[in-house]
Parts: sequence; structure tokens; C-alpha cells
Amino acid sequence: MTNDMRQDRELYASELKTMLREALLCAIQGKFSSHPEDPYYYTRKAYPMQTEIEGLPLYPQSFPEVLLNWAKLDKTKPRSQEDILVLDLETTGLGRTGTLAFMIGLGYYENGQFVVEQLFLPDPDAEISSFDRLLELVRSRSLLITFNGKTFDVPVLESRLLYHQIWLNLRQMEHLDLLHIARRLWKNKLPSCALETIEFYVLGHIRDKELDIEGGDIPQTYFQFLMNGDPELIRRVFIHNHHDILHTAALFTLIADSISYPPAHGFDIRIDYHALARLYQSQGEQETARRILVDLMAAGVVTADVMRDLGLIYKKAKELDSALECFQIASDLNCPDSMLELCMLLEKNNKEYAKALACAEKLKNWHLSRYIVNSKRIAELDKRMERLKRLTERR
Repeated sequence: MTNDMRQDRELYASELKTMLREALLCAIQGKFSSHPEDPYYYTRKAYPMQTEIEGLPLYPQSFPEVLLNWAKLDKTKPRSQEDILVLDLETTGLGRTGTLAFMIGLGYYENGQFVVEQLFLPDPDAEISSFDRLLELVRSRSLLITFNGKTFDVPVLESRLLYHQIWLNLRQMEHLDLLHIARRLWKNKLPSCALETIEFYVLGHIRDKELDIEGGDIPQTYFQFLMNGDPELIRRVFIHNHHDILHTAALFTLIADSISYPPAHGFDIRIDYHALARLYQSQGEQETARRILVDLMAAGVVTADVMRDLGLIYKKAKELDSALECFQIASDLNCPDSMLELCMLLEKNNKEYAKALACAEKLKNWHLSRYIVNSKRIAELDKRMERLKRLTERR
């Protein structure tokens, strides 16, 4: 390449950068950073703390112990609004390596407000400049809140920081990834646990297709912007990321304010209380789990799974009459686990062999009706039924 060609190429690159910056200033309200070379573009919007997003506040009343235990956060550490940093990236792909985070969405609490700040790369060379602000915020906060950040956002940032020889151990920072607790609470109720699905079914938000953009279109939109400088679609990416930050904060607030039990304002139809009972059970809180399930039954939420789990709690507590009643209800609702539990209680504790035999026959018919028959289970049931027949004849 000759010197003239090199100079022409550098001039073209400089003119393109200037064009892209001017397009951003015209289309999106924001500012460029003070870096003399390759500044990043940023937007900043503050919301008063009384602001509600989809009817939800942006900060919870407390950090319940069950949430701290689940996320393995330090229960002895005092926490304040200023400790929290919400993070969401928009990237050029879904891989962890070779992926550029061209927008870093950040949410934090400051002076009684919730601030949404977005760092955007008008060209890839501005990436290292954007990390100055990221580092400043990360080092002044102690708790990171993301949606799928452990799997995606944090590894992408680590890769890019190391590329620029910047050491920041994000994994040492306390991290609450809402995707995993959302799966725990809603996986049996929602079509998926993607953030936009939770927004629709739980938060009651419908994204405006005229203003927003599909997540799968975001990488190509950035490349198009770099080629032609058209800021219209990039403006939609800003809106998309802004919504992600706000709804992550609102979802965090809903979860934190709703999983303490009993609920301060009664049952919330957005919460799957059966899943919440299982969350308490997983932490050894049997009495709280039992109370939730009893309250569900009293409220008329009588499902096979609820009655089975309540029956198992009664059985563990040696309250066998109550366990028998729960297993009977669940068995009538065609719960195979409860049929087996009912059969065992009828045989071993009540000595009602004829009823136990009828229950075993019902369970065998259930297994035989499956698309794929479990021959091992059938053999076990045949053996049990033979024993029950002998005991019935003796009786």
C-alpha cells in the first residue's frame, strides 16, 4: 500500500467517524466523553425513587433472608441502595470470545434517584474509553444485579477487559443473577423465562414494536450503523437496553418484596407460591413451606403437585392421617407419586390391604397408559400387588 493510499484510507476513516458522531448527536440525546481520542457516547436519565415501572417500585423494602441464602450473599453485610449496580450489555454476537459489547447499560441509585446510564461505542475503537466509566462504577459498588449475567454479560466483559490488558475480577463481586431465581419461581408457569416473557406475563409490559427492536436483530443493526451512519435503528437499541435496565430493577424489587412469607399485602397473583414453598424447602425451612402449602389449599389452590408436596411434609413430620388425606386427593388427581405414597401408607400404617391393592392397580394402569411403558415399574407393582393379594386373603 502506497503512502497516498494509506493517507486516503485514514482520511476516510476519520471522516466516517465524524459522520457517525454527528448522526448520534442529532438522533439521540446524549454526550460524548471527554477522551481526546475515540470518545464513547453516553446517555443518562434519572428517575425519582417513587417512580413505578409497570406498577412496581424500583427498590425493595428489604432484602429477605431467603433471597440472600439462595444467591449465597453475605447475610451479615448491611446493604444500601448505593451498593447496587444493574448491568445489561448489547453485543455483536452471542459468543463469549470475539464479541464486542458495543453498549453497556448501567443502573444505579444515587441521591435518592435511580439512574439509567448507557455507554455506546460510536466506533469499536472507543471500547477502551468506555471501560473507564465502567471501572469507576464497579469499584464503587458491591452488588451486581443482572439477568443472565453470570452466563453471558460477565464473561463477555472479562474477555474484552483482558483483551485490553485491564484486570478486573468481576467474579469477586457479589452477584445476583435474576434469571436463575426467576426460573425457580416461574419455570412451571411461563412459556419461557426470557426477560421479555417475564415482562409480559409477570410485569404486565408489552414492548412497542414501533419503538423497540428484537434482540436477535441488534448485532446486525450495529454493523449497519457502522457502515451507513443511519441512527434510527440504533435509537431503538438504546430504547431496548433502557427498558432492560428498568425492568431488571423492577423485577428485582418484585422478587425481593414478594418472597418473604407471609406476604405483607396478601397473595400476589404474579407469584407462584408453590414454587416459593419449594424454595423454602430447599433451604430447610419446612415450617414456612408447610404454611404456604396449607394456605394455598385453604385458598382453593388444590393441585396434584401441591397436595403431594404437602403430604410429603406431613409424612416427614409423622402426621400420617394428614399425609394420607393429602395423598388421597393427589391420587384422585392422577399423581403417580401420590398413588405410590398412598399405597404404602395404607399397607404399612393402616393395614388396609384391599384399599392398598386397589391403589396399586390404579397406579399400574396409569403406567400402562404411558406412551413409553416403564417395565421396571410394572414389575415392581406386580410384586407389590401379589403381596397385597396374599395379605388381603389372610385378612
